[in-house]
Amino acid sequence: MLASTATFEARIAGANLFKLQIVRENKRTIGAYSTHVAGLTLAAAGLTEEAARKEGFEVIVGRASGPDRHPAKFPDTSMVTVKLIFSRDRGAILGAQIAGGKSVGEMINILALAIQKRLTASELYTMQIATHPLLTASPIGYQILKAAEDALAKLRT
Repeated sequence: MLASTATFEARIAGANLFKLQIVRENKRTIGAYSTHVAGLTLAAAGLTEEAARKEGFEVIVGRASGPDRHPAKFPDTSMVTVKLIFSRDRGAILGAQIAGGKSVGEMINILALAIQKRLTASELYTMQIATHPLLTASPIGYQILKAAEDALAKLRT
């Protein structure tokens, strides 16, 4: 019922129908969305912590919050909060939820791809990013990396 999910599935079906050379096949839809309500952007992809536990996963949760511009005094700066859910056994990302400003809409797309590719907390933590003061969080405070770092610390205990 989401346009983003429908177009994803249609791209795979169309490529298969016309025998285009697409390496990826659709193994399942992970579910990803974003919305903007009353000045707050909310987004999620993959499993929630509760759903992951119900499916039998032992999970580790990484969290991070911070401004989406650096320094935070810039106009239109919003606080962004990221929650990442990883499997304890392999450290693979299972799901993500984000709340904050408009940048959240694109951040969830990064995390949806990470879930599709089964990236680990270590791979997310070491992900190379592009930052700019007017466009993104600080490279040392980028919320996806910080949430992955938080999860890594818990995976080691």
